[in-house]
Amino acid sequence: MRCLSRRAIWSATWFFLSLTLLAMTACAGETPVQITPTPELEVVVFATEAPTPKSMATQAAPAAPTPTAGFGASTAVPQETSGGQTASINRPPDINPLTGLKVADPAILKRRPIMVRVGNDPGVQQVALEKADIIYEEIVEWWVTRFTAIYLSQDPEMIAPIRSARLINLQLGPQYQGALANSGGSDQIRWELSQSDLVNLDEFFSPQPYFYRENEGWQTRLAFDAAVARDYMKSEGLESDVKLRGFVFSPKIEVSDLPKEAVGDAKEVIIPYPQQTSEAKWQYDSASGNYLRFITGEPIEDFDGNQLTATNVIIYFAEHQETDIVEDSNGATSIRININGLGTAWLLRDGKILKGNWETNGRETPNFIFNDSRPMPLKPGHTWVEVVPPDYQIEIDGVSHARLSDATGKANSSNDEAEDEPTDEPAATTTLTPTPIGARPAATPTATQTN
Repeated sequence: MRCLSRRAIWSATWFFLSLTLLAMTACAGETPVQITPTPELEVVVFATEAPTPKSMATQAAPAAPTPTAGFGASTAVPQETSGGQTASINRPPDINPLTGLKVADPAILKRRPIMVRVGNDPGVQQVALEKADIIYEEIVEWWVTRFTAIYLSQDPEMIAPIRSARLINLQLGPQYQGALANSGGSDQIRWELSQSDLVNLDEFFSPQPYFYRENEGWQTRLAFDAAVARDYMKSEGLESDVKLRGFVFSPKIEVSDLPKEAVGDAKEVIIPYPQQTSEAKWQYDSASGNYLRFITGEPIEDFDGNQLTATNVIIYFAEHQETDIVEDSNGATSIRININGLGTAWLLRDGKILKGNWETNGRETPNFIFNDSRPMPLKPGHTWVEVVPPDYQIEIDGVSHARLSDATGKANSSNDEAEDEPTDEPAATTTLTPTPIGARPAATPTATQTN
């Protein structure tokens, strides 16, 4: 049997197709042609495998002098295990690992911390910051700061104003195994968050805990109910039995027991965030044993009119990198801040400054340690962490202090002090090239909306 040629097949096909079209045209006045709609495209979400963090055990460990007497058994530095995690600090089950304070119900300490993005635009008053266990402050878009308030022991029914996420939350969230409450973000930020394993309570996808406040503008109207969020997380299977490493605490410090070169007085400290919008000052109040918070010279008050305070203030030096991620209609770009690894940390407590380092593998809360590997003990209470670029000079009691940051250990300051002055830097760390922040033109805040 001969096979039909390709031309013959197409001719026959065209003939029958023409007859069909003629028949349909002839019947058009009697029976309408039924059109089958194209099925809607199915959206398929592909899960990506989270990158495996490199264990700190694989990195070069700082060469440290032989440790001297510590602060007792309760303040022993956690030791890293074979799996890259560190053993929990020994503490009673009813002691909050983030504050060192006792709680009535130990069960609340096994929940995920809720990490809430709170705005700090000029003239904005925050609600419920005083109820956070820890607050992180960082620069956004180079001209203003923003907060990540961490709630574990309390669930305020109104936290405000809620603002959008930034790149720092990609690293901060896993350190606390927290759930992030935020009002969205730029496309690139949202994409990176979606590719992480962070529990993301984005307002646009998890609207249940959010509500609008009356008589408020766009910057301040969105609020968050942490109690509703707890119920929502349970119903969605997002809650978890979290075991936080937390921090080392000591009610008092004996200065004579601490490294001599790492201790000084600190009654008033100025953090040189952008001066027009966010310059922060902490003033020690000996009556309460806390630091009082000021911004651009004015006291910051809570919703009840009380000045905000912190028991501990930690200055957390971290590399800041420019990005091309546009965050607003003015073209302002986001900052990638590296808060994982090893770096310099200064602790303010009891009118003193303790100079040392921070260290974290990215999956646990940071260790704060002296150069000899002993812990820098926080005072039981609430802590405020000021994340700053490496080249920031911090004014302490009227004197400008700079981080001793270059590889040779020489002071990175304008004065000509002795070269063999002790350094507060880790003995061995990757050399980072700090972004030349001083070279940037000063940004002027505008009324243009940002996330």
